[in-house]
Amino acid sequence: MGQNKKRLLWIFWHPHQGLWNWMLFGAIRKIFQIEPIYKGIHVVIIQLDSFILFLRALARRISQLGFTKIFSKATVPDHISVIYLDLGTHKQGTELSWMVDFVLPQMCSTFEVYGFEASRESFKQICNKFSGRKNVKIINKALCYSLPFDGKRRLYKDMLDGIGDSLYRQTASYEEVEAMRLSDFLRENNIIKDNRIVLLRMNIEGAEYDVIKDLLESGFAKYIKGYFGMWDDLSKIDFKRDDEFRTFLARNKIHTFPCNRRDMSWALRRKCIAYDMHTHILKGLPKQKITESAK
Repeated sequence: MGQNKKRLLWIFWHPHQGLWNWMLFGAIRKIFQIEPIYKGIHVVIIQLDSFILFLRALARRISQLGFTKIFSKATVPDHISVIYLDLGTHKQGTELSWMVDFVLPQMCSTFEVYGFEASRESFKQICNKFSGRKNVKIINKALCYSLPFDGKRRLYKDMLDGIGDSLYRQTASYEEVEAMRLSDFLRENNIIKDNRIVLLRMNIEGAEYDVIKDLLESGFAKYIKGYFGMWDDLSKIDFKRDDEFRTFLARNKIHTFPCNRRDMSWALRRKCIAYDMHTHILKGLPKQKITESAK
């Protein structure tokens, strides 16, 4: 099957976005031009995709922990801390706020959060939002695989409130930003330790491939207990490289779970994401230290 025909089938199931994908919504909008009808179908598709997401979270729990742990929640002992890496925080920090205010406090008393935001404007706003939160640190850096000679990269502006600012989706407007490798940050700040469990959420507009390559080659990937985010932006920029990226992920057995801004508006999706995070925390806890509480 040709690449163009294969991608036409993405309208029924996008390899990153699933059933809830913008190709399908665009087609439905052209067919059903009456707004109430379009919006009604929109909601039905999202609910169906959310149910599929629930089944996926359940299957991941069973495959990793077994049937006996289906109803378990993770309670992390005080001597173990959770490290949450949020790559692509954006000025609103929607996902980061949810994690800090709701998800992480349910799991553990000790956690550290590191948010990465390349845009200077977004960085300033997110710093103000989390001002005074000692366990939250925001880093104004772009994450890449190959460091340029002067340590800077062009961050191309999307003119849409910064949501789509990208190192790869080129536009006429850009700013020069400081760049670094995530592995260097982890090493220099001594982030990886035996008494820490690391979760990573990422939405960096096409640079996800760079980060995963860096983590694998540096040996840090094995310390990441759970990967979250849709990672679909490369498919919007370079089809061939996206095919390579998906093959690369499968070969290295890295499976991400959705956790993007669009998910935050739907209660079932938030519950699925939190459930999957509990799965990875339970799996990451030392066997003799596991403490669980029934739902």
